[in-house]
Amino acid sequence: MTTAEVVASSAPNGSKDYNTIFERFVGDGEAGNQDLLGIVAYGIYKNAKREWASEIRARHGRAPSEEELKAYHATWTSSQIQNARNNAQQVLAEYADYVISEAEPRILRDAVKGKFWPDVGTSIFSNALYTLGLIILAVILARSGVDLIGLLSTAAAE
Repeated sequence: MTTAEVVASSAPNGSKDYNTIFERFVGDGEAGNQDLLGIVAYGIYKNAKREWASEIRARHGRAPSEEELKAYHATWTSSQIQNARNNAQQVLAEYADYVISEAEPRILRDAVKGKFWPDVGTSIFSNALYTLGLIILAVILARSGVDLIGLLSTAAAE
């Protein structure tokens, strides 16, 4: 059962007048496919619907009737939904560009900021730990009777 069917069946008096426009924008949500693009496109639809209702109020001094709402919902064809999704994609791209352009100076400043000496200190400490590990390994091998220098000399001679 889709989300639309679940909501329609739980509506008062089992109403079949459930508007499925949300699912048309973002999917039915069963597979977690309510994507950000669809949600932004749905917001564009809601904004257009609000503007339409405001025009009805301004012209006729009343809220839209149920028949007018049904007619408005019916005007949202697949191509109009795709256009709203395309507009949403453009809005999200513009927002991403804005966020990147706002963050870029900080990222560049942090990248160029004097981190040389702290990095040198980290490298020296890491190399010291590595060297200490090798010394401990050599001592353990020497105490267990393995002649590491002899093995290296034999390997180099061959």
